[in-house]
Amino acid sequence: MANQMQLVIYEGFLAADPEMRYTPSGKNVTNFRMGSNHSYKNTEGEQVKETTWLKITAWGKLGEIVNQYCGKGSHVFVTGRLRVGENGSPTTYKLSSGDWAASYEITASDIRIIKGKENATPPADVVDDTSEIPF
Repeated sequence: MANQMQLVIYEGFLAADPEMRYTPSGKNVTNFRMGSNHSYKNTEGEQVKETTWLKITAWGKLGEIVNQYCGKGSHVFVTGRLRVGENGSPTTYKLSSGDWAASYEITASDIRIIKGKENATPPADVVDDTSEIPF
């Protein structure tokens, strides 16, 4: 049986600087956390803001680029595959407020840096094609 389509697309901001490490075989892996907000009005008409937190794993060259050009507060667009825990669910935990929260994990296949670190020069092979947009 062939693999089925598994695609997650998320936009948000890094909660902390990325952390790059190396596996025993020498392959690099970069991990970072990101958050994304969603607002809506509840039944009482009050504005409610929800933040979804994600753990992102980026391997190889993609991880190197994120580690070099992104930091806490960087704005990124991540495409990848949702990775769940052994029981098929996200990791859940209790907040200090007593509320429950969940953490989802994504293995990135592509990361677009919307706004990276200050004074970071993007790699030479990144093309700024915004001049091609006809509007």
